Amino acid sequence: MKYPHLGLLDWPFRVVPDESFYSFIADREQLVADIRSLLRNLSRRSASSMHLMWAWFGAGKTHTLRHMEHLCRSEFPTFVPVYMEFPKSVRSFVDLHKEFIARIDVDTINNAYLEVFTSPQRSKTERELFFEFTDLANALKLLYMGTPEQQSIVVRWLRSECREAQTLRLANITRPIRTADDALKALSWIIRLMNLGGAVTGEEVRVLWMIDEFQRIAQCPKGARDEINSCLNSLFNRCPNSISVILSFSGKPEKKLPAWVSSEIADRIGIEKVMLLPPLTSTDAYKFVRDVLHHFRDPYFETSNSLFPFSENTIEVIVDEITRRTELKPRAIMHFFNAVLEEADTLIEKGELGEINESFAKQVLKDRVYLEQED
Repeated sequence: MKYPHLGLLDWPFRVVPDESFYSFIADREQLVADIRSLLRNLSRRSASSMHLMWAWFGAGKTHTLRHMEHLCRSEFPTFVPVYMEFPKSVRSFVDLHKEFIARIDVDTINNAYLEVFTSPQRSKTERELFFEFTDLANALKLLYMGTPEQQSIVVRWLRSECREAQTLRLANITRPIRTADDALKALSWIIRLMNLGGAVTGEEVRVLWMIDEFQRIAQCPKGARDEINSCLNSLFNRCPNSISVILSFSGKPEKKLPAWVSSEIADRIGIEKVMLLPPLTSTDAYKFVRDVLHHFRDPYFETSNSLFPFSENTIEVIVDEITRRTELKPRAIMHFFNAVLEEADTLIEKGELGEINESFAKQVLKDRVYLEQED
């Protein structure tokens, strides 16, 4: 227990959480139910799909996606979760491909390759891959059985980092991944191989590609924006099974999709339920704080107050103060409660403060300025 005087296993209020936070979502019971329902339904079918997560800025979309990643690893082992942020500077679909490859485990690709190319379907798949993308066929073979130097070159090539012709020849690769078409072919083949590898072992493998901060596409030049939308659509044509894409973006939801979502993408989504993350009500915010404290509470800590070191009235006072200054969103709640707990921490440890009361919280927040800037 890191904070025995608080009865807490770890610090509960963080604006940038670590992995210990991803195992749960405070409050938002309906959202958790929707996430589990989505993953459960996807695990029972093979068809590819696309989904939207639309959230107010600071409402917890990134945390929600990382929670989905946690659920995939802990409860849905046939899912391969790939979480990434939409890059702040994008010139081509190649940039999204680079982010995807950088976040997938090389062993996952190797295992899929081994399953496929030691199966009865080997000849057909090998011919198709070699005919469409010879460089990728050679690269994946060396990624599995090449020297450490060759394997390093292949990984750098897949990430579009290695472009020197002399270096690439050491891995029997003729040219770098430069174009959107190259990136699309490489990405679709890797996804297909993972699906085929799972089929060999009798398990349907699904890649769950979560693209956070997708609203940044609006800042891209029109050519890049059109290319990215077109390539995402083409990915489904190439991979009718085994992939689900979640596009997550900030902004107050409206009746129509943002203009930067192409009509082809909108058609792919169809009537799928959009996951919405609005601000919280005061009741929701109270439950949010209670859930966070409960998650980090030492089970052996004896107290009659489950909200310790806060009193119930103090939580209401802080929530009212947040409401007065901004919208009740998880990020704002974390900021305000963190500020109060930081001031009280050492005082409680020294025995100079029993619990955080209303007047103490008001005094801490009195001169604090809350700055919020939308992406």
